[in-house]
Parts: sequence; C-alpha cells; structure tokens
Amino acid sequence: MGFPPLVDLYGHLGRYAMQTDLANRPELQPYYSYEWRLIGNLGADLLVELLHRWLGLEPAIRLIVLATQALAAAGILLMSRALHGRITPFAIAALPLIYGLPFNYGFLNFSLGMALAMLAFTLWLHLRRGTSRLAAPLWLAISGLGVWVCHTYGWAFLGLLCGSTLLAEAIAARERPLAAVGRIVATCAPLLLPLIPMIVWRSEAGGLNLDSSGFMYKLLGLVSALRVKWAIIDVPSLFVVVALIYWAVRSTAVRIDLRLGIAALLCFAFFLILPKTVFGSAGADVRLVPYALICALLAVPVGALGSTALRRVTVIALGFLAIRTVTTGAAYAQYEARTEAFLPALDAIPRGARVAFFSISPCAPTWDLPVLDHSAGFAMARRSVFVNDQWNVPGLTPLTVHYPAAGAFAQDPSQFVLPDGCDRHFYPHLSQTLAQVPYDAFTHVWIIGDLPEGFRPPARLRPVPHAGAGALLAVQPIGYFADGGALRLGDRFAVAALIGRVRVNSQRCAKTAIAALRRTAIRAARCRLTVIRGKAAGRSRIATLCRLVIQPVGLAAETKKAPVSRGFRAFTAGR
Repeated sequence: MGFPPLVDLYGHLGRYAMQTDLANRPELQPYYSYEWRLIGNLGADLLVELLHRWLGLEPAIRLIVLATQALAAAGILLMSRALHGRITPFAIAALPLIYGLPFNYGFLNFSLGMALAMLAFTLWLHLRRGTSRLAAPLWLAISGLGVWVCHTYGWAFLGLLCGSTLLAEAIAARERPLAAVGRIVATCAPLLLPLIPMIVWRSEAGGLNLDSSGFMYKLLGLVSALRVKWAIIDVPSLFVVVALIYWAVRSTAVRIDLRLGIAALLCFAFFLILPKTVFGSAGADVRLVPYALICALLAVPVGALGSTALRRVTVIALGFLAIRTVTTGAAYAQYEARTEAFLPALDAIPRGARVAFFSISPCAPTWDLPVLDHSAGFAMARRSVFVNDQWNVPGLTPLTVHYPAAGAFAQDPSQFVLPDGCDRHFYPHLSQTLAQVPYDAFTHVWIIGDLPEGFRPPARLRPVPHAGAGALLAVQPIGYFADGGALRLGDRFAVAALIGRVRVNSQRCAKTAIAALRRTAIRAARCRLTVIRGKAAGRSRIATLCRLVIQPVGLAAETKKAPVSRGFRAFTAGR
C-alpha cells in the first residue's frame, strides 16, 4: 500500500507541504500563508511537524495514519480489559469500526483525537482505583488539554466517557439527583481547562459555523458507519454489529455495563441532535455513529455467558474481523489504483503553475467514496503548484489562501463538478463551470474523473500530452482558437493592425490601416490578442498586410484571397 487512499487526506497532504516547506517555495508564497495558532484541530499537524525532518513528508503521514489506527485498536482493547477484566469478543467485533466512515474520509485529526480519548479514559479508570487523590484530576487536566489540541471532538468524547461513568456510579449508589450532578461536575471540572483557548479560537474564527442536515442525510449517515466501497458488504456488516448488540440487550445472561451503555446512548443522541457542520467541519454528526456502536459493544460483559454461547460469539467476532479486514484492504487497493491512474499528469505540470482542478462526481448515487476529490493535493506537495481545492474556512486550519484573482475558484469546494447532461444539481456542471473560470488567473486546467464522451474544451484551453488518465489543459493567451491552434497568418496581421501593435512602415499602407482602425474601434477593443509575426510566402508583405487589415471587417470584398480562420471570423463577429 502506498499513500493511504483516504478522501480528505490528499488535501491534507498539500496543506502539510505548505506547513513544512512554504519558506522554500517562493512560487507559492503569494497564494498561501501558514500561521500557527492554538486551535482544537492540530493532532496530525503537530506530528507531521515533528516527524517530517527525519522521515520525509509522505512517509511521515503514512506512519501517522498507521499509528492512529494502532492507538484506536489499543484503546478499544484496553477499555474492554479495564471495564471487564478481559478482552471480550464484543471488543474484537468493535475493531472494524475504527475503519468506518470518519477514517475513510480522511478525518485524521478527529480519528487520532478519538483514539487518544479512549486511551486517556482507560488510564483515568486505573488512576481512580489508586490511592492518590490528585492523580486522576491531574491526569484529566493534562490529557483533556492534549486531546483538545488534537481535536475538539476527542476532548468532548473523553468528557462524555468520564461523565457517563460517574452517572452510572450515581445510579448504582442511588444518589440524589442534585448531589449526583454536583459530584459529576466537580470530578470532571479539570476537563474544562480547554474552554479558555476554545473561546478565544472561536471568537476569532466566527462562532460555531453551523450547517443543518435533513432526515435522509441522517439516515444515510447511520447506515454508512462501515462504508468503504461495496454496499453489499458494508451494510450487512452494520447489521451484524447491530444484531450482536440487540442479542446482548435481549439476553437474560447479559447485564449491560451502564458506564459504556450510557455513553453509547449519549453518542447516538448527539448524532441525532447535532447539525452536519460544526466549527466548519463537515460530517459533525455522522462521524459519531461508529463510536456509539463501539461504546455499545464495549458495554457488553461476558462473565455470565455459558461456554457454548461465549465460543459462538467469539467465532462470529473473529470471522467478522477477518472479513472486514480483507474487504477493507481490497477496497483500499482499488482506490489507490484509481488515484494512481491520474497522477502521471503531474509530470506534465511545470513547477509553480496555477492549476484550476476539477473532479467530476458521478451523476448517479454511488456507495463508492469520492477519493479523487482532493487528489490535487499531490500537485501542491510534489510540484509546488497552486490548486483550488484547499479549505479556507476561518479557524479550521492554520493555512490561509490568498488569491483574489481566482475569485470563487481559489478554494474548496470550487473543484466539484457534475458531468454535462446530469439531471442533478448539487454541484455545477462541467461546461457551466469551465465557462466561468477566470482563465487569466490560471496556467492549467486539470480535470479528473469520468470525462463525458466527445468532450471539447473551451477555445482557450490546449490539451497537454501526458501519460495519466483525465484531461490536462494549458491556458492559452486570448486569441487562441481550438479550430486552428494559434492564429493563422492572415489573422496575425489583421489582429495586429486592429489593435495597433504592428508598426506600418510603408506609406502606401498607412492610410488604409488607420481608416480600418477608426471604423472598427469597438471591435478592436475586444481584440486584445497576442501578436505572432510571420512572413507571407510568395507575396509582398506590404500588400498582404493592406488586404488583411480590411478583410475581416468587410471593408474590401475583393481581397478575400487572404487566409483568415473560422476562429478569427467568429471573434470579430462578436462571439
């Protein structure tokens, strides 16, 4: 496996390149700035900063991805051992959930924060059983701040786990409600330390930055907990998890551990309540579903199960883990191959280019993950290229995009398009988008995805030969026509005369040229075209110039022998 094929991770790769090497890339300094600040979304960024000097950028990211999943797996297994004194088969069945939708979308800081929260919670449980009264509160203060810096959701998840544990203890002890609330708040108070930097962060970034979601979005997020590539495998896999939880709840031999049972219910409740975007982070609600299921599975003890039932559950859990491991690995291999098919185009993009990148989304609904959406991050990292796929949400990351000339095409989500002829409208169509691009702000256009049949780029775009899939197009100066490439000889002299960029050295032709310019002043204003000088083979240069100055505007019908292209005729007609 090469670079992990996670949707947003390709875009993060570009950001990490700016983070670690922008000072050595003067060609990108006018467009990007990177300013470190204390925010609740820096987990992988800090690790990249620590590791890239020894490993290189891309190897460091690979190691961080592997470490994130190793920490998450360790968190699940250690939580099971801390809660039940053993690693239960239900904990084994929970392991595939760390490869759920949030991780596959490349929410790396989030996944790392949730993994660290589970580990911090496990250690907190151990410290509470010790003799020191200060160890557990001190650990909550330190770990809470560290997990918050990694990702705000990890910090909230840690508070949810600790609060659920304290609430379960209060229920078991039958404490009075007010006394129970006071004890929970007092015990979890050290976790409130990050509130100060968080208030500063969000006041500078513009508040909560919310975006609501509808019922169908919630339903899709619920069934997508294990979404990787094939719905025929992923959806039944979710039913296996739900069936295990349902069996445990219904079984008379199992008594659900309230500590994680309450946590699971709270996670699911927040999934239902939260909007889809919080603090500028998309999928704020659906990313909680895998962790609600993890908590529900970890809440199932096995001490009272008979040997036969335990053996059956263990076989199911191990089989489930094996199937999910194989199918997830196969899906990643296919996603990686799909991405690699487009990357050879990078060799044809000059360093320091400015690329308008577009990813064509399928028109029909698909279960596949959109792994190509941010693959332009490779161009940023490997070719020092400006691309329009970086997130520029205030406070979301330390990276800021500065390119007003590109307008709306300077940042995400301007790269998303639909194929022409698609009857859906959640993104603009390809031809519509290409007609709106400010081409003077870019040197190239890179289109990946399934190009429509018979695709013809706009007149100013020239195909660039390359070895990869997709289309790479170079932006030409005004005056390039797709039907004939560069301006033909007749066009060259005509345009040059119309805009006054050719010196008319002959007295025989000067009056004619001036008259033509006066009579076509309006059209001349449109014709700011690049002048390419040429020689008229077998003709007098002066005579050819005089004829071609007047031919495109119809001043002398008898001079139609001059070769003028269809492209120029259309231009002078006002197209």
